[in-house]
Amino acid sequence: MNKVAIDFDESELRLVVGDLRGGKVCITDVAILPLQIDGVARDAATVLKEAVSERGLAGSEAMVTIGRGRAELRQLQLPPVPEDELPDMVRFQAIRSFASSGENSLVDYLVTERSDSGTEVIAAAISPKGVQEIKQLCRLASLQPTRITLRPLSSASLYLTDKISRSDKNAVLVDLLGDDAEIAVTQHGHVIFVRSVRMPASGPARERSLVGELKRSLVACGEKAKPDRVVLWGKESVHQDDRKLLSDACGTDVDVVDPFDLVSLDETLATSLPGHVGRFAPLVGLLVVDQHHPERLIDFLNPRKRPETKPNHFRTGMLIAIPVVVLALLGFLVYSRLRELNQEIATLNQANSQMKPAVDAALESIQRTEQIDQFLDGNVQWLDEIERLAQRMPGSDEMIVRSISASAGVREGGGQFVVTGGAIHPDAIDDFEQSLRDDRHSVVGDGASEDKNQNGYPWGFTETITIEADKVRNRRYERILNLLEQENSPPLKDRTQKEVAR
Repeated sequence: MNKVAIDFDESELRLVVGDLRGGKVCITDVAILPLQIDGVARDAATVLKEAVSERGLAGSEAMVTIGRGRAELRQLQLPPVPEDELPDMVRFQAIRSFASSGENSLVDYLVTERSDSGTEVIAAAISPKGVQEIKQLCRLASLQPTRITLRPLSSASLYLTDKISRSDKNAVLVDLLGDDAEIAVTQHGHVIFVRSVRMPASGPARERSLVGELKRSLVACGEKAKPDRVVLWGKESVHQDDRKLLSDACGTDVDVVDPFDLVSLDETLATSLPGHVGRFAPLVGLLVVDQHHPERLIDFLNPRKRPETKPNHFRTGMLIAIPVVVLALLGFLVYSRLRELNQEIATLNQANSQMKPAVDAALESIQRTEQIDQFLDGNVQWLDEIERLAQRMPGSDEMIVRSISASAGVREGGGQFVVTGGAIHPDAIDDFEQSLRDDRHSVVGDGASEDKNQNGYPWGFTETITIEADKVRNRRYERILNLLEQENSPPLKDRTQKEVAR
């Protein structure tokens, strides 16, 4: 049975076809399909449809890997919970922690560590629109989508499945994909950390960025000592310079692994593979782990859910029968009190009719108050917001602000606060963004962008702080309540005299 693994970015679409029989994978076709020819962009769906038609793959199952940029990814620490409750807890925490994920987002996760004190997971979320776009891409090409997974976890799964990983306590896997680099850290046979970063095009800046990101990844996952193994996906002849660079940075040997050496190849492909084979590692890994180790993947088409419990027909019958018997026994009592209830109803109706004028007046007052509140909901206290920004921002040795703009929602209320500036390193931007986010402020950043022309602060950022109208209203009422409490409390002198008298 043929299965198609697909990966694509702005410049190209990559495709690997595998024949899965008897639990083994044989790669029968590999293709790199450019999405830009002579500067003219081509639609990914059209390119994929042509490739599927030429190879006679219509109707085949398709699995798609997506990069870190298409999904929101976080490391979450959760309290110890039973296995069947973990999916609901991860989803609840992800919706609260992720910047752009909502109630309808598709959330899946991968457990990285369990202990008596808690559970650590890698959680990822993607919007339903993003999943629908990938489904539509496959359907236009006459393919049946069965998995949508994260690219770095697919290649890491290939490494963990093969025998080369069995003697490692910890390992770092690096996959260079054009302008991106994907880093995965494994420990004792499990993925504990993944990272995807945008790299400079070429030259010394690319080398420095790659080494820096590798070191940050090791520190972020607690691996301060050098890893047992560093694996670079690709061919030795292509990645000689990259291998030496990573070896010097980690202080350990770097193995260059060809993903196609870990699977069977059709005889016709042995001499026709492209030079940069590392970019195919996620696709080969996806085909390998699809049937036997899907638990190693984050799959947005098949996210982990609470196990469905089988219905207990006896218990259901008892739950139905007991209320019926109780209702039958109470029927006589209910019937005997009908006259009393009718009298009470008449009394209540009379009371309601007497209260109607007061209720109408109250409703009119509430309506006027609501109109005033809607007007005041756009009155954001910008001086307070600037003071809060100044208190939570790092010092000038780490970050500067270049511009601040604020806009109030005249009709809908609330407002937005846009801060642009520069930092000496991306981690300062991440920490700054986290410090700004609370239950009253939602923060969306555009990520760190490197600008070599900015001396001292080469990493630029833009943070958009949104204050919802209901948060402005709640804050206003809190202040009003505080003022009322201060007015009603006795003066300090009177309170002191009363305390002395006691």
